Amino acid sequence: MRGWAGKLRRSKKGKNGSPNGSGSSGPALGRLYRLRRVAARKLGHWARCAGAGFLAGLGGLLTLPLGLLWGVWRLLTRHRDPLGGFAFPVRTAGRIWRFFFRRSKARHDKEAQADQLTLKVNNPRKDTDPVTGPSLTAGTTVLDGNNSKFAMAMRAAHSAYTGYSPRSMMEVAAEYAGLPNGIRAAAMAVQQMAVNSDQKYPCSKRAIAKLIEAYQRMVNAASRADNMVALFRGAHAFDIERIVAPRTNEWMWNVTPTGADAPEGAMFMPGRIESGCVLMAVLYRTFEPVHMMQVGSEFQGTAYGITALADCIHTLHQRTRDLYPVDDRVTDELGMLESMIRAARRRRRHGREAVPRGP
Repeated sequence: MRGWAGKLRRSKKGKNGSPNGSGSSGPALGRLYRLRRVAARKLGHWARCAGAGFLAGLGGLLTLPLGLLWGVWRLLTRHRDPLGGFAFPVRTAGRIWRFFFRRSKARHDKEAQADQLTLKVNNPRKDTDPVTGPSLTAGTTVLDGNNSKFAMAMRAAHSAYTGYSPRSMMEVAAEYAGLPNGIRAAAMAVQQMAVNSDQKYPCSKRAIAKLIEAYQRMVNAASRADNMVALFRGAHAFDIERIVAPRTNEWMWNVTPTGADAPEGAMFMPGRIESGCVLMAVLYRTFEPVHMMQVGSEFQGTAYGITALADCIHTLHQRTRDLYPVDDRVTDELGMLESMIRAARRRRRHGREAVPRGP
């Protein structure tokens, strides 16, 4: 029926002499289209809610015998909440209803948000006008990786670390210990982008393959960071022991005039790099693009975000080499980690030709 209606509408436009919808019937057809979309969206939501109610009632009926037996057993044993067993079918039905209702409501809201993008196409075959809409303002770059969510979050993590000066080697040890988790958090964000691009968005398979390559290289770098942390703790086991479990009047062995004011447990606190990457991964889970231009910006922003992570490790490497009394093997491992992260960024940059360029 939708196909027949489309053919009838196109035939009427052809008779009126306005094949691109710019005639007098354009606004009326636009309003009719919006009303039809709203009605279809509401009817779909109500139908899903009706199905959720049926499944909830069915689940309550199936658990009714168990609830009766449980309630009788609680009455006989004089449980402090004897009615909890009888209420088990009702609670089960409520859980089923809320689960499906929330999914339906989220789908309804996402479709409504997508319908707000009023894209105007003058001629599908010869379209040279820029795409405009509520989320794409005029005069801005459509595919701008610098303003992507991933790139901005990773730059915030870089700024938080570069503006921070550790007070003792225990805080430096916390930065080392948090590197594997931070790299894995950034890798999980890249993996989620690849999964969403494959399952939700009409993206090129080559672009998704490049994301997967970058994710695998970052996971390998996180494994290398685990070995680096173990190397650091083994090489400086005596130094760490003297701070974690000091002897009587341990300060007398201190070669500096005054000791650091950092707490002894700073080694077990989250590092600045780790905190920024984990916060980025948590916030990125709730990001849902509503337009393929936003998806393309996230694809381009992946390279900028990975570069920001590599810059964090580069700063840590430089500080370790120039300021911190650390074994040279740890310094070399940090240099290798930076090279591996930048290699993941290069693999992502080579896949830029596969970025989706339209819906």
